[in-house]
Amino acid sequence: MANNLLEHALLGPLQGLAVTERLTQYRSIPYGFIKQRFARSEVLTDVPRRKKFAHPTPKEIFDATKQGPQSIQPLKSAQMDAKSNQLPEDVEEQEQAEDCLRLTITVPSDATFESKLPVLVFIHGGAFFIGSGERKYYEPLTLCTQALNMQKPLVFVSVNYRLGALGFFHSPDAEGLMPPNNGLHDQLTAFDWLRTNIGGFGGDVDNITAIGQSAGGESLSLHNLSGRTNPLYKRSIMFSGTPLTMPDKTPAEHQTNFVAQAKKLDIDTGNLSSKQIAQRMIDCDVSKLRDLSYVGQPCVDTEMIPHKDHATQRDIFAGRARQIDWLQSQIISSCGYDGSISNIMMRGDDKRKDHARSFIKVAEEVLHNPKKLLQIYGIQETTPDEEALEKICQFESDIGFFAPALAMVMGTAGKTATYFQLFDLGNPFSDLLEEKRFASHTWDIVALLGAYEDRLPDNYAEKIREWRERYIKYVVDDEAPWKNFEESERSAMYLVPSAGPSMEVELGAVLEGRLKRLLDLAEEEGSDGADTLWEGVCRRWLMKGE
Repeated sequence: MANNLLEHALLGPLQGLAVTERLTQYRSIPYGFIKQRFARSEVLTDVPRRKKFAHPTPKEIFDATKQGPQSIQPLKSAQMDAKSNQLPEDVEEQEQAEDCLRLTITVPSDATFESKLPVLVFIHGGAFFIGSGERKYYEPLTLCTQALNMQKPLVFVSVNYRLGALGFFHSPDAEGLMPPNNGLHDQLTAFDWLRTNIGGFGGDVDNITAIGQSAGGESLSLHNLSGRTNPLYKRSIMFSGTPLTMPDKTPAEHQTNFVAQAKKLDIDTGNLSSKQIAQRMIDCDVSKLRDLSYVGQPCVDTEMIPHKDHATQRDIFAGRARQIDWLQSQIISSCGYDGSISNIMMRGDDKRKDHARSFIKVAEEVLHNPKKLLQIYGIQETTPDEEALEKICQFESDIGFFAPALAMVMGTAGKTATYFQLFDLGNPFSDLLEEKRFASHTWDIVALLGAYEDRLPDNYAEKIREWRERYIKYVVDDEAPWKNFEESERSAMYLVPSAGPSMEVELGAVLEGRLKRLLDLAEEEGSDGADTLWEGVCRRWLMKGE
């Protein structure tokens, strides 16, 4: 790869960018194409040539030195995403386009097609309606450099896919013009592209690990449960994202949403068929689709997510979730305060006041024993707004992220090697939440990739490097990061705390106090108690402002 010019056997010459002395990036490589808006993506077998370089071959060189477009999403989404996750806001906004099926590959500069390096593929989060794998806070150079220093080089791939209306609109009545789960299928297209092409970048097609955070973690969970027979990857790492955390819709609910959104576009839904409405949406200016409300929910009762596998927490606790044969192992993790994103966003909502009273009202309407829930979190009608919001969002984190992660672990551990983690290292950046106090949503993936390592206190940087080393060995050497959940009577987990060293612990040591009392309450509320607490109480309260 002299001068960062790669002669790819299938794609032809690609000009990469030297991002450090030891690492090269090939940016914004198209992996798929879409014949028309809302159609299924298909794998690209070549790359378009955008710029000619002085080169002895007659074929134009593909310029892979510049960042390309992300999916259509709300404007200034990078700033919004950074702020809502309490990350440094010195991020640049990225171009948006429907032609967004791109990936960026970071490789050791001396890699060749014979290197056969382990591959780590990143699926970004953003609630299925915002985000990009190319954001500054997802920059993987620190991780890749540490891997090189450990003499364990790897290839890192970040994937962009369709979001919002373009990725998740669905009308079962539109005669195939709006199939479900396009964003998830885009990810499959990317993995199919990688199986054909990653070897030309020095990657080992038979040694791929996938990592996803939030919606990216849920995406991988869904792929793991989908029943797909062709392998996508050997290992998966899911940070703060499961099918039990994010909402989904049935086909009927998607149809209702499809009609409701069409009305916002001033489409005559009363006199047009669903196919005609879909065609109007295909033809409309994409900026109108950008301006629609949040529509990024996966659809169940589909080929990808059969209804019988769309389990409740109770079902997954009972081990009824299907796990595919080709997945060798998985890491499932949650943060100590994933509810931070609701806390931060709600602080900026002037319409939301009297948090304690409104939460108590919802709990009393839904639960058999609302007083017990309020006692667990110390919420009273007189609790001040900021304190009440902190406590309610801790409940959100516990029941909407930790409990689903535990459910997935307990439901799938017997089917594949499973490693459970609680990331409770406080976010070191200061803003609305007190610095170093809360292990906030998204901070785990940002810490692992290391974009802001030079801004961290020394004790933080050292702890994160030790933690990151486990992941590098897991990806490169297939080394168990800590005890398998099954090997310790379904009770092993890894804890990354703010105070003291990271350590392997027994699950029972974590399930004390608040968490144990919450899970006991879920059982007391009935067979669907955990779902009642999450969907009936927490999400209902969160959505009351809409």
